[in-house]
Amino acid sequence: MLNRSLLALAIAATIAVTSPASAETAANDSKTLDAVRVTGSNIKRTDTETANPVQVIERQQLEQSGKATVADLLRSISANTGNAANETSNSGWASGSAGIGLRGLSQKNTLVLLNGRRLANYGFPSGGLSDTFVNLNALPLVAVERIEVLKDGASAVYGSDAVAGVVNIITRQGFEGAEVGVSAGTADAGGLDQQNLKFVGGIGDLASDGYNILVSLEGYNRDRLDQDERDLTRSGIYTDKAGGRWNGWSAKGARFLIGGKSVAMLDAAGNCPEGTVLTASGPIDGLAGNTCAFNQAPYTTLIPSTKRWQAYVNGTLRLSDSVDAFAEVIYSDIKGVSWFGSSPFFTLESGRFALNADTGLAEPVSSNLPAGNPYNPYGVAVPIEYTFFNLGGTLKTNRSRAYRGVLGLRGQGEKWDWEVGAFQAASQERETVAGGFANRWALYDALASGSYNLLNPSATDPAVLAAIGLSTLRPADSVLKGIDAKVSGALGETWAGSIGFAAGVEWRQEKLDSDNPWQIDAGLQVRPAIAEVHGQRQVTAAYAEVNVPLHSTLELQAAARADHYSDFGDAFSPKLGLRWQPQDWLLVRASASRGFRAPSLSENSASTSIAYGSVVDPHDPDVPGSRQNPTFFTVGNNNLDPERTRSINAGFVLSPWENTSLSVDYYRIKLDNLIGSGNTTTLVAENNPANVVRDARGKLLAVYNRYQNLSELQTSGIDVELRQRWSTARAGDFGLSSALTYVIDYKRPQVTGGPLVDYAGSNLGPSLPDTKATTTLDWALGDWRTALTWYYTSSYDQEGSAAAKAVQKDVASYSQFDLYLGYTGIEKLTLYAKVQNIGDRQPPYDATFPGVRAPYDFSQYDLRGRYYTVGFDYRF
Repeated sequence: MLNRSLLALAIAATIAVTSPASAETAANDSKTLDAVRVTGSNIKRTDTETANPVQVIERQQLEQSGKATVADLLRSISANTGNAANETSNSGWASGSAGIGLRGLSQKNTLVLLNGRRLANYGFPSGGLSDTFVNLNALPLVAVERIEVLKDGASAVYGSDAVAGVVNIITRQGFEGAEVGVSAGTADAGGLDQQNLKFVGGIGDLASDGYNILVSLEGYNRDRLDQDERDLTRSGIYTDKAGGRWNGWSAKGARFLIGGKSVAMLDAAGNCPEGTVLTASGPIDGLAGNTCAFNQAPYTTLIPSTKRWQAYVNGTLRLSDSVDAFAEVIYSDIKGVSWFGSSPFFTLESGRFALNADTGLAEPVSSNLPAGNPYNPYGVAVPIEYTFFNLGGTLKTNRSRAYRGVLGLRGQGEKWDWEVGAFQAASQERETVAGGFANRWALYDALASGSYNLLNPSATDPAVLAAIGLSTLRPADSVLKGIDAKVSGALGETWAGSIGFAAGVEWRQEKLDSDNPWQIDAGLQVRPAIAEVHGQRQVTAAYAEVNVPLHSTLELQAAARADHYSDFGDAFSPKLGLRWQPQDWLLVRASASRGFRAPSLSENSASTSIAYGSVVDPHDPDVPGSRQNPTFFTVGNNNLDPERTRSINAGFVLSPWENTSLSVDYYRIKLDNLIGSGNTTTLVAENNPANVVRDARGKLLAVYNRYQNLSELQTSGIDVELRQRWSTARAGDFGLSSALTYVIDYKRPQVTGGPLVDYAGSNLGPSLPDTKATTTLDWALGDWRTALTWYYTSSYDQEGSAAAKAVQKDVASYSQFDLYLGYTGIEKLTLYAKVQNIGDRQPPYDATFPGVRAPYDFSQYDLRGRYYTVGFDYRF
């Protein structure tokens, strides 16, 4: 059925282009020449305010923001309300990357485009493998002309992933001349030193020379920020805060566990091993007794270091008066380094596992110190917890290389515009972890023989250390390639004006391969992190759009798209919109659409991730209801249906005076077939052999949790955007811009089939503040320009845990002010200085996060503090 829809839409596009009647009634040439495409539609138009709410961030705003990267800039916009990863999440699968998730729907529901075309997803999915996304850090800011953020569902135009909206990054076009720039930055509290070099050059005028070529190069370097570089987190002790303990310390430096009591592992002189401190265990983990503990602050990263080299080339060649050839290439090489997570060295403790190379199942690694070990004073095997500092810290290095190349033709006929293009994109990741991992067999031998000196580790034979230590390499490759064709023009006339029309067809292939380090599959690595994905698919689509003027003030917009996926099947996405402008100063708009998100390749292909923990087993053959430690697998499911959405938007734009614009828009999104994984406890209780693996005696070995279509989600809110400019003869020019998003509700069940629970304004799941706003006041006088930006995030209710709620009612609101100052009094030269976080505000304390890295929600905030940047741009 849907394949016929694809064919019908493609035929409609062909008929529209070749119909003589259409050509005779098309709009005049001058309007076509002046028209532009706005994100959310393929129909060119002279009115930039459409039935879709689009936030435009111009180049001047980019320069004044003080943000050095695309990711930093987009994190600050009001519609990015939460539930998206950023590079401060250095312990996750996708370390060093950054995405954006509009409307709090996570980054897999926001489509990121470059000049209207897709990019390859990052090779390492995040969110436990389910979230595939475009790495914003791979996009150079220097080449960007503007960013358009469509805050409406757009599957009818762009297909999958555009559920929450679209971010379209548009690069400079037709640029002539050259610019070079240098900037440097540093934090007031130290760390995060930053250097930035950039070049943009363009030659050729398309109209007179018949060609234009633009080249941009950018180099960016930023030092790492570790926990011991900030007063808030340096000590690792948070007893002065609600619910806080010595959360930044580890009690597992060197100790025996005897009868539930902690006993420090001391030498004959009563000293702890080097690097640890004798202290009470109680403030750290609640156990009685003493331990040899250590502060993890010097070995825990808050913001990774990064080195980036990025290049962009865009060229256009005029083949005839009506046909141009175009091409573009973007390339990035990124290296990021951080201490991995909260375990900076290998720690032997109970609950450690390794894979059995034959069965593929996890099996326990004993934490007992053998009775014959010379450092065991008890004469029997006893459990220990010990951190092997001299194996080296767990330094994670992520090397990412990404590119996209596009080649195509575009033409402009008397009545129609057309474009065809082919593209290929890839994102290649290589994650190296040096130190902090252990070969379980070499470790077993060293503990059995006593060749590792537990009391004086530095005296251990280097050959023993070399045998125990492991360094691993995890590779991933994401590839996207495709072709597309589209036309736009005038389909005919109504009594009220010209009918705009656009149609197109697309084909693309997506492929994702992410492998384990070989040491994991061989069963060598203790506590392996497993996230393996192998999947590919092809997508064929056709779409059409039409703008029908019903009156001189009223316009109907309709769009439809049919997609066919080789893995799950078909999707059809319609959209209707109305644009009514009864007065020059008033625009009323509304739209309704259906959309979809295709299951990611990590959700519906051969993917496997492993987690560790325990679960109550009511069917245990020895002690029913006891807690067991099986292997927890989460695997792909090729029978998934796509997530389906219904969206509505309604609002108005007021322009009562020249240079004044106020827009207010309401949005509502309802998502069905939400993809997730089931509840492990429920799976074990149901005891279905398809999900639960037991040995011959009935002992629990493994639990298989498959991605499923589980539940629904509903969210709604209001966007407000204000732009105002004033010009005076003596005082200069002033501008005020503000964008605010208020989340009315964000409802989903906490358990499958349960009632809807409102998450908005709380941290019941991911932190979702209900109000976020960005406001900028700028002023230009003569050769001087300045801008003050206020970033505001509202407070949210403390619902993260019962313990946190008992000591904290809510997490406080946050305001940050940034200042820009520029001077252009020297010919061709711009000097500037920027201060981010003028007030040196710290993130609000969140009792849910009193742990190792920071006592705040690092998905929302960071500890950059007051930050200074100075630089210059020279144009010639």
